[in-house]
Amino acid sequence: MNLTIRRMQDDDLQAVHRLETAIFKDPWTYSNFQSEIENSKFSYPCVMLADQSIIGYAVVWYYSTEVHISNFAIHPDHRKKGLGERLLNHILHKFKTYETANLEVRRSNMAAINLYSKYAFNTLYTRTAYYSDGEDALVMVKYLNI
Repeated sequence: MNLTIRRMQDDDLQAVHRLETAIFKDPWTYSNFQSEIENSKFSYPCVMLADQSIIGYAVVWYYSTEVHISNFAIHPDHRKKGLGERLLNHILHKFKTYETANLEVRRSNMAAINLYSKYAFNTLYTRTAYYSDGEDALVMVKYLNI
């Protein structure tokens, strides 16, 4: 499998949005992703491709000394193969000069929590009823320059 990670482009939007709606209960809209592509000053949307097919993506916001991973997904058929780690490593390497990286994750998403914990993200606090279905989010942070 030939893997590449690159900045998201307009041509990726349909595939990314299709994957987003298949994975998440509260999916981002097509126009949300489109806005991220257009906002290159503070946003880094990227895609992971396997043999030219999008199998994962992330959206990272960066400002001042902080990085926020606002969206992160791997296609269900490609999970448990270390691809989430590759995508996360890509992000952490790209933004290694920043001070912190943070994110929200569903309390029930143990696979994601385990991945982030493996990479030294720690839970700071819980956002009660953060998601539209009432589920809590864990706010996790990693200190990048320690």
